[in-house]
Amino acid sequence: MKISAIVPCYNFEKKILKNISLLESELKKEFQEYELIIINDGSSDRTQEELGKINNNKIIVLKNNGNLGKSYSISRGLKIATGDKLFLYDCDLPYFDYINIFLKKLKIDKFVIIDRKNKKSLLKKEETNLYQKIRHFVGNLITHFVCFFLQMEAIDTQSGMKGFDNLVTLKNKKFVSKRFFLDIEIIDYLRRKGIYPTKIPVEFSIPCNSTIKLLDKKNLSIILELLRVIINIKKN
Repeated sequence: MKISAIVPCYNFEKKILKNISLLESELKKEFQEYELIIINDGSSDRTQEELGKINNNKIIVLKNNGNLGKSYSISRGLKIATGDKLFLYDCDLPYFDYINIFLKKLKIDKFVIIDRKNKKSLLKKEETNLYQKIRHFVGNLITHFVCFFLQMEAIDTQSGMKGFDNLVTLKNKKFVSKRFFLDIEIIDYLRRKGIYPTKIPVEFSIPCNSTIKLLDKKNLSIILELLRVIINIKKN
C-alpha cells in the first residue's frame, strides 16, 4: 500500500527541511511505499531555496506562481498523487504526537480526521490572549455554520490533518475553493460517496499567530469564498 502526503507550505524556511524529514520518518514506519508532495505557495522568504536542497526521488516539490492559496495548492497535489491513501498535512506538523495513531487508522479506514470538536478532545489549560480567544470563537462559529447549512454532524472541517482513500473520480473533481475551504468540499464529496470519517480526539492549543489577521479587509474575500462553497454544495 502506498501513501501520498500532500503538504502545502508558505514562508517556512527555518523548519521546512527538518519537518519534511520528521514526516518522512513517520511515513516509513507504517507504509512500504510513500511519496511527499510539497507545494510552495509563493513564499517570499527562502523556502524555495531550502526545498531546492532536497535530493530524494520520493519527494516532489511544486511551486505556485504567487500566493494562490492553500486550497489551490492541495488541489495541485491531489491531481498528481499516486498513492492508495492521501494524507493532507500542514507544514508545521500539527498534532504530531498523534501521527502514529493516525497513520495506523488510515491504513484500515477510508477516511480519518483529527477532530478538535470531539467531546473527548481537550483544549490545553494555558493562558490565551485576545487573538486566540477570538480565533477559537470564530473557528467554532464556522464549524456550526457549515454543519448547519450542509445538514451534517459537527466535524472539525479545518483541522490540519486529514487522510482518505485516493478515489479515481477525485482527480477530475472541480473544486470551488482556492484559499481556505477545500476541506469542506472534500468532506462533502466523501459523504456523498457514503464515506464518513473516523474521528481522532486530541489535546490541543490555539496558535498564537496566523497569516490570517482578524482586522483585515481580506477577510471579506474569505467569507465570500465560504459562502460560494456552501452555495455550490447545496446547489449540487
